[in-house]
Amino acid sequence: MIDALPRVLVNGIANGAIYASVAVGFSIIYRSGRVFNIAQGEMLMLATFMAMTFFGLGMNHWVAILLTATCMALLGLAVERFVLRPLVGQSEMALFMATLGLLLILNGLGTIVFGTEPQMFPDILGTERWRVAGVTIKQPALIGTLLIAAAVALLAWFFRSTRTGLFMTAVAESHQIARSLGVNVRRSIGLSWALSGLVATIAAVAFMSGRSVSPEIASIAFVALPVVLLSGLETVGGVMLGGIIVGVGQSMAAAWLDPYFEGGASLLFPFALMMLILVFKPQGLFGWKRVERI
Repeated sequence: MIDALPRVLVNGIANGAIYASVAVGFSIIYRSGRVFNIAQGEMLMLATFMAMTFFGLGMNHWVAILLTATCMALLGLAVERFVLRPLVGQSEMALFMATLGLLLILNGLGTIVFGTEPQMFPDILGTERWRVAGVTIKQPALIGTLLIAAAVALLAWFFRSTRTGLFMTAVAESHQIARSLGVNVRRSIGLSWALSGLVATIAAVAFMSGRSVSPEIASIAFVALPVVLLSGLETVGGVMLGGIIVGVGQSMAAAWLDPYFEGGASLLFPFALMMLILVFKPQGLFGWKRVERI
């Protein structure tokens, strides 16, 4: 058991970074507009296959990725403009149901357009492997983890230290207060959706390299839910720690419990953790604590 610990930790951190790359998309939109975008996994799926389509046209990989990022940002703006903006002033449940409808539409379109057969994403991040302390580390996994960590750190700095990021945070706190401060609420919410599209592209580049992919990759968003709840819905920087906790815990369950539970322990772990979070610390580790005075 002790001998397997380094391998379990490496695999857990890599998987946790994947979950964090999806969870940060949840956080960006919720922090800026109080909308829980349940369709973030479908945006990851769409970014993945859009990039593969551009690769198939013979484009340079980095040109294709830049074009994918642009298209995904425009898609985010379009969703905000035509789906969410007409619902401004409605309940959070109405907004959530709108994103649920978006999930079903994108999922169906992904299956129709791209099919259900797995396809191979190009090895754009290399194929090297390194042996460190008895653990094999794949180059794409290492680069992907570092890329997501850098992206999360940059987004955390953006929301904490830039004028635009602070304005977007004010929008999340209260639309009326934000307007009284001269903040363009619609622009801030639209920017959050555009950033979410960009994050989906970064996640696709970071973790799909050399992998067999299908529209089913969208389901990773359900495992990312415990991550965003653990870190806190309003936090951005905290999702990396939340992802590592969930990823390592799941990896440990897979290594040491799955043999006794027919593979079910690792599947159960993230959602059991999610229930514990909701019961004992619903605001998460870094979420905003709200104090209501009567």
